[in-house]
Amino acid sequence: MDFTIPDELRMVKNLVRQFVQEEVIPLETEYREADGDEDLPGEVRDRLQTKLRDLGLWALAVPKEYGGAGLGCLGMCLVTEETHRSILSRTLIGGGADPRLFAASDYLKEKYLYPTLRGEISGRGAFSEPGAGSDLAGIQTTAERDGDEYIINGTKIWQSQKGNYTVVLARMKGTQRRDGMTRFIVDDETPGFQISRTVPLMGHKTTAELVFDNCRVPATHRLTQEGEAWASAQLSLNKTRVYVAARCLGMASRCIEMAVDYAKVRHTFGEPLSNRQGVQFMLADAAIGLHATRMMMYHTACKVDNGEDIRHEASMLKVFSTEMGFNAVDSAMQIHGAAGYSKEMPIESFFRTIRAARIYEGPNEVHRYVVARNLFRGYAGLDTT
Repeated sequence: MDFTIPDELRMVKNLVRQFVQEEVIPLETEYREADGDEDLPGEVRDRLQTKLRDLGLWALAVPKEYGGAGLGCLGMCLVTEETHRSILSRTLIGGGADPRLFAASDYLKEKYLYPTLRGEISGRGAFSEPGAGSDLAGIQTTAERDGDEYIINGTKIWQSQKGNYTVVLARMKGTQRRDGMTRFIVDDETPGFQISRTVPLMGHKTTAELVFDNCRVPATHRLTQEGEAWASAQLSLNKTRVYVAARCLGMASRCIEMAVDYAKVRHTFGEPLSNRQGVQFMLADAAIGLHATRMMMYHTACKVDNGEDIRHEASMLKVFSTEMGFNAVDSAMQIHGAAGYSKEMPIESFFRTIRAARIYEGPNEVHRYVVARNLFRGYAGLDTT
């Protein structure tokens, strides 16, 4: 497949890279906490985000009719790769909102979408449960209509602590598996809703467990028609898996660039590491993996932007990119030796963060099963030339 990044998207990509390189990476040493939970102080984050707004790097995925840049999947992949080259810029570019809000009622747009786009409030998604992660159809959180309200009961886990409201996926009481899937918006102050505990992760953030105990929400807070959330959930997840590849590319490419530079100047037994065939092969394998992942991602992102089905490609890309990324970061750490393992360098943070990519958005074992199942079913999209 012939492929060239459009000039306008290449300009955005280069602008984001320049910002991360000049404004963010120099801050990494100063703002790395002893416990490894990297973040920026509020005043520093505000200063950087003001610069991003001035550069036009804000609300990039928001449709133009809502004041955003209207970037599609390919454009957001390019941006995501660049922001993930630093441990501090992964969430800097904001101004977005849950895509489902753009198709919501006028009431929900006024109450949630527009304030979110203005940065006045923020939301979180609630999908995974203690007994249902990859098997999303197995969720047990239920919703039951009671007059002008719905009563929601259940527990969600691995969600963000931050936010003012939750977009929660529940099933209508009495339904099974994919049937009855419905989305609702729940305000944090709603009686019956609580963040019951926090769950720190090995990587760069802390998640939370959310409990809905006879939580009553107005019928006007139903985001989808009853039983119609399954298809949109699958489309959203497949698109998100493309962005997982972009995150891995950003982290892995930064680490490999650091390893190349280090191998040129680090000498052992009178010669630079760059002369050692073992080091050369690690870097060569990483370069091959990075290129292959990038081409797979570009191809899949273009299919998304063309409105094509990417279920098969998304699963293949999820497996390949996350395993490539982990191996590349691991090689960079090995080449740096003790320096790479120390908290004086960002490699160990990338290592902890990228390990999770093989788990979230569906464990790789599940995606391998999906790919194999498609093969046995004679999936029509296998020939993608």
